[in-house]
Amino acid sequence: MVITFEGIDGSGKSTQVDLLAEWLRMKGKKVATFREPGGTIITEKIRTILLTKGAEELSDKTELLLFLAARNHLITTKLIPLLETDTIVVLDRFSDSTLAYQGYGRGIDLDVIQQLLKFSVNQLVPSVTFYIDMCFTDAVNRLVSSTKKLDRFESLGEDFFDKVRNGYIELQKNDPNRILSISGNKTIEEIHSFVTKELERKFSSLI
Repeated sequence: MVITFEGIDGSGKSTQVDLLAEWLRMKGKKVATFREPGGTIITEKIRTILLTKGAEELSDKTELLLFLAARNHLITTKLIPLLETDTIVVLDRFSDSTLAYQGYGRGIDLDVIQQLLKFSVNQLVPSVTFYIDMCFTDAVNRLVSSTKKLDRFESLGEDFFDKVRNGYIELQKNDPNRILSISGNKTIEEIHSFVTKELERKFSSLI
């Protein structure tokens, strides 16, 4: 089983990944969590390239291909072996991020991205995706109030993130059975409760 969390930067995905993993372990499940890009030595190096603001800017196509390369490596080296041992995998981002950020945000043709995703993800589709919806203003206020320095994506601005958010909303409308949406303005506890209740409703025999 693969469970993914999606949303714009600052929406609270990482917190919910950790809470869900703890909840599943308390129920006696084997759980592994990963962030994208990341999770291996190679993919963490790709993450650094993608998120670091530098003098040499990446083209949109280079950015897309680096994300896909990192995802394929994570799937091949980590996810498939774990899934074969009945481990529940919880991901902070997956293919929907590519469609939202590089497709709707950057403007790369969605059909091209879909074809590249088919090639790179080994037919791996999340069992369920939780999309935490939040507007740019609320998300950036969270990011600015934190102590961490804004990375390359977090610094892109309102116009870009409005496109990304609208992309996520469109993706959810097109796949409402898999992608479940909740407002990121709810409390951490309310979002976690929504996640666990939906998992128990949809996968009562597994959870």
